[in-house]
Amino acid sequence: MNSEPFFIGWESKSAPSLGAFLKRLTTLGLIAAVVLAGLLAASQQTVSSSGRFDYGNVEMFSGILVKDPVPMLMGDDGAIHYLVAPLKYGFPGELASSMHLHQVEFQGTFIGDELDTMIEVLPETVRSLGIGNGTQQITSGEGTAATLQGEIVDSKCHLGVMNPGRFKPHRACAIQCLAGGIPPILVMQDGEGTLAHVLLVAADGTALNEAILDYVAEPVELSGRLEMIGDRQVLFADIASLRRL
Repeated sequence: MNSEPFFIGWESKSAPSLGAFLKRLTTLGLIAAVVLAGLLAASQQTVSSSGRFDYGNVEMFSGILVKDPVPMLMGDDGAIHYLVAPLKYGFPGELASSMHLHQVEFQGTFIGDELDTMIEVLPETVRSLGIGNGTQQITSGEGTAATLQGEIVDSKCHLGVMNPGRFKPHRACAIQCLAGGIPPILVMQDGEGTLAHVLLVAADGTALNEAILDYVAEPVELSGRLEMIGDRQVLFADIASLRRL
């Protein structure tokens, strides 16, 4: 007779030798699964690790508030910061207009990477200290004709609030942020992987967020007038030139 143990479904226990074998096999399988999961996790690379969002760290900021081409703070230290509101909203337009070129102070949270910086402002804390020393014309109205290629993203998430803050996985979130008024930027990358950011506004300097929603997170090309605001590049884009690559 065959004396090898075998499994009987209606028995409450397997044969001792078979039960011990199954326990060893299950334990080894679980260990292998944990090791494999760890190796896979370790092999993954984040899309960007340079972004920073000081979540929960509310600070006081001050400088000249400028409303065009997007709400910005010309900081007392000379730095330029884009301004947004909490969650998926841009800085309130009426508040920006009423405080244009005022010396202001407010509470907010820093967002930024090595290329751009931004402040998530608590709008109710914005306080005018009087008209500042800013100039009425922030942009020169001059520039160079340019045709650029890259990916349209919402600046808030890309600069540090989300990771990844670009590409297809972030498309739905980016569309909501841009629809809420977050300034769009074009992320360009050269052959060596070096990134550049270009702020996007319409040719007349107004917001073009609604016109670009269908093109978010895709390789695109668009043309316009390229200007500098401090160390920031701004493309006053001809929306008719926008096309997928």
